[in-house]
Amino acid sequence: LRPGRFDELILVPVSDAGARKEIFKVHTSKMALAGDADIEELVSMTEQYTGADIATVCKKAGRVALREKHHAKNVKQRHFLKAIAETDPSVTPNTMKYYKALKGKLRTRKSKEIENPSYI
Repeated sequence: LRPGRFDELILVPVSDAGARKEIFKVHTSKMALAGDADIEELVSMTEQYTGADIATVCKKAGRVALREKHHAKNVKQRHFLKAIAETDPSVTPNTMKYYKALKGKLRTRKSKEIENPSYI
C-alpha cells in the first residue's frame, strides 16, 4: 500500500455483554418478540460475536420463525437459539491472540522508529 493510505491499524475488540445487549435491542426493536425471548440469555451465549454476527443471528431468527410457520406472529427464544447454533462467531480466541501479539510487535517496532527515525 502506498503511504498515507492506511496510516493506523486499530484493533476493535469484540463487544462486552452490555454492548451486545444494546446490539440485540437495536436489531430486535422492530421484531415482534414472543414472551419467552430472553435477551440476557442470548447475550451470555454470544460472547465472541461481533455486532455484525449478532445482526445475522437476529435476521436468521426471523427467517427461522417464518420457515416454521409462514405467517408467524412473533420470534421465539427457540428461533434465536437455532440461529445462534447456525451462526459461528467471526472472531475466535485464536484470532484475538493473533491481533494482540501483532499489537505488541507493532508497538515495539514503533518505539524503535521513534528512537532511530529513518528520515534523519
